[in-house]
Amino acid sequence: MAKDKKSSGKNTKKKPEKQQKQSQKKSVVTREKPVNIPKPKVRVSDDENMRGIVRISGKDVEGHVPVRKAMYAVKGVGRRYASICADIAHEKLGIDPYTQVGLLTDEQLSKIEEIITTPAENNIPSFIRNRRKNYLTGEDEHLITNELGFAIKTDVEKEMKSKSWRGISHMFRKKVRGQRTKSSGRKGTTMGVSKKKPQPSKGGSPAKKK
Repeated sequence: MAKDKKSSGKNTKKKPEKQQKQSQKKSVVTREKPVNIPKPKVRVSDDENMRGIVRISGKDVEGHVPVRKAMYAVKGVGRRYASICADIAHEKLGIDPYTQVGLLTDEQLSKIEEIITTPAENNIPSFIRNRRKNYLTGEDEHLITNELGFAIKTDVEKEMKSKSWRGISHMFRKKVRGQRTKSSGRKGTTMGVSKKKPQPSKGGSPAKKK
């Protein structure tokens, strides 16, 4: 009976830790690599009529740039807004968003500018516009180029006149959106604590601390 107990004890021994880790590694299922979807290629053409530089809403854009990308070169037009305007131009005007800007005519460019500047007429939702509920008109607008810069300047001046927390921060050139300023936002060459230099005594030698 004693031999049977010993033999049963041998079989119930645990595997060493190294063997357990190796068995766990073998059981891990390998994941497949994600498939890379190819991006749509820009349709490059060797047309002689293609212009080298095109002007859209006061911004010079190179002619080989596609229409979708050329739109968000304009100040105040982001990628999301540009993609929506490009889709509208594709539906109404039949302009492919991936065609080069240099191949478009002046009439097509002027119509694209109208789509950018008149979002309400083209049923662009208000939450994408950059000037919602204007405090003067109460309408949802989308401003670009110099109009956007002028609107931001007037907003800052309004905050400074009302002496709100943001306006006071603008006056002293501090952070406006709640950032910490203890260690960041500093200007100038001095860093750390500035200590006063010991003044020399009347005898000519610097005063010694006792």
